[in-house]
Amino acid sequence: MADMAIQARGLYDFNGDLDNGELTFSTGETLTIVTQDIGEGWWEARNEAGQQGLIPESYVQLLEPPEPSFPPPPPPSAPVSDWNTPQTEGGDWNNDAWNSHGTESWDQEPPHAPDYTNHNSAGGVNNQGFRGGGVQQQASEEGWDDDWDDENEDNSSNSTTNTSQPNEIKPDAPETTATDKDQLPGSGNFGLSAPKREKKQMTQNSDFSKYGTVKKSFNRFSTFAKTGGDAFLMGTVSANVSESDLIKIIDTQDGPAWNYPSQPYTCAIKSPKKESKLKGLKSYIAYQLTPSFSNIQVSRRYKHFDWLHERLEAKFTCIPIPPLPDKALSVSFGSLSTQGVKGGRYEDDFVSERMRQLQLWVDRMVRHPVISQSEVFNHFLTCTDEKGLAKWKAGKRKAEKDEYQGGKFFLTLQTPPTSLDMRDVEKRMEIFCRFVKGMDDNMRNMLQIGHDSRKKHTGPYKREFQKIGGSFKQLAETFNLDSAAHSQNLTAAIDYTGDTYNEIGDMYEKQPREDLDYMLEVLFEYKGMLSTYPDVLKLHEGAIGKAKECERLKDEGRMPESDVAAVIQRADVISFGTLAEMNHFQRERVADYKEMMQKFLHGQIKFYRDITQKLESALQKYENA
Repeated sequence: MADMAIQARGLYDFNGDLDNGELTFSTGETLTIVTQDIGEGWWEARNEAGQQGLIPESYVQLLEPPEPSFPPPPPPSAPVSDWNTPQTEGGDWNNDAWNSHGTESWDQEPPHAPDYTNHNSAGGVNNQGFRGGGVQQQASEEGWDDDWDDENEDNSSNSTTNTSQPNEIKPDAPETTATDKDQLPGSGNFGLSAPKREKKQMTQNSDFSKYGTVKKSFNRFSTFAKTGGDAFLMGTVSANVSESDLIKIIDTQDGPAWNYPSQPYTCAIKSPKKESKLKGLKSYIAYQLTPSFSNIQVSRRYKHFDWLHERLEAKFTCIPIPPLPDKALSVSFGSLSTQGVKGGRYEDDFVSERMRQLQLWVDRMVRHPVISQSEVFNHFLTCTDEKGLAKWKAGKRKAEKDEYQGGKFFLTLQTPPTSLDMRDVEKRMEIFCRFVKGMDDNMRNMLQIGHDSRKKHTGPYKREFQKIGGSFKQLAETFNLDSAAHSQNLTAAIDYTGDTYNEIGDMYEKQPREDLDYMLEVLFEYKGMLSTYPDVLKLHEGAIGKAKECERLKDEGRMPESDVAAVIQRADVISFGTLAEMNHFQRERVADYKEMMQKFLHGQIKFYRDITQKLESALQKYENA
């Protein structure tokens, strides 16, 4: 390399992944920078042994040109514990990690290396489950319905769900090579093979976060960093956000809260229809959505919901987006049981059940004060077929290129003028972390007990009452051998009692549909919502960690006080958004669980009242026996 080559010194140890074209180096090692235009926080470098690969720029410090009078802003600080902290025995949640919110460990770890993402993917986020990857989706001019393979609709990976479908039949994926769509961005491949950022198989002791859920391939902290979160926090990006794009947060007696719209609305999903294209070669189910503010019906397929979910996750960084119902329903209540059978996705029961679960998801979205008013959600609800493909695709591309995605979403938040006490925020977060962990444990326990109770209602309870009823019927049959007049009334009363117990057994079998199934459904929905919260909490923790590191640098005289104050002010914006979302979650929880308990108890009271009436009716038969 010529004398003018740029060199850097390692600030931290980095264990690179050879399969991903990364270069391993240690603290203090000198590297030669080959190129700095790879993007997303990655450079290409070569070590003294001549080995070449990708390195995270925040892990090194340039030796040329000379350092300025004070160092540049610090690299991204690591969260308290790594996402891959092994899970402890005894459950999905790591109790020790949940309680480790002290300040002594903020500065002990190097920053996270940014995730590498194909620049050709739409919106900078991998479109999981969509055929052909980002290039075909972004560049296709053949139509909205041609962006994905309809035949494989049941098998889209659906990044929105946190459950796997073991019985689902997966088609063979189309073969691709590193020369068509997985090339590294920039001029050429820099002599490296394309990184293989494949989703790893989760094991019992790997990829569990300190918040207790399996780390998904959509890592909110890395997305926060690579989409401008660090730049937002350090004040290197700005934008003239229009009044219509501003999202207001207000102070309430319960703390920061979203500003709720003055005119809330609803959206009904009805009339699922089986449709086809390519002269019947490809079939799909289209659902008809009608928002109350327009009463104009639009047609949407499951893949459209999947696309919407991905866009919401990419944009609203501090809002946990609940998972969609799976393509092949594996959890069901009532009489439906599909268990991922491919051939059953057009059956009436399956379609109706999935429509009902999609309705629950949409109901929650339209109740959210931010999502319900967002442009991408409005486009999803209002763009009709009559407006033409061009209008739909224009809105789709606009959503995928939204400049306020990821970390830049915080530029749109209009927060109260007051500043937050970082210690008070950390205390609230610690309490909420314990709350989420405890609630998740409760959901799992109640779901297990509820399922056990349901099985008992349809099995043992029914059989026991019908055994009693059968014994009474047998007794009446024996008594009926006595034809004396004074015995007939008693025999008839006992026979009636037997019929009553048989009917009570049938009532036990049907009762879960009247009360327990609704409770199980709410519990299951909240279990899915809670699974998305650790990512949001992790993001906030990372932002607070960086603010603390900047304060430490100020105390050491390595960062101007004015710069630190600005960083803390922007960290407050992230805290305001996180606290407002926590407030919304608690409001929704109170309303949902109040309704759940009322329905359950009303159903139980009616159930036992009906049993009592039947027993009283049987008792009346003995008055004249």
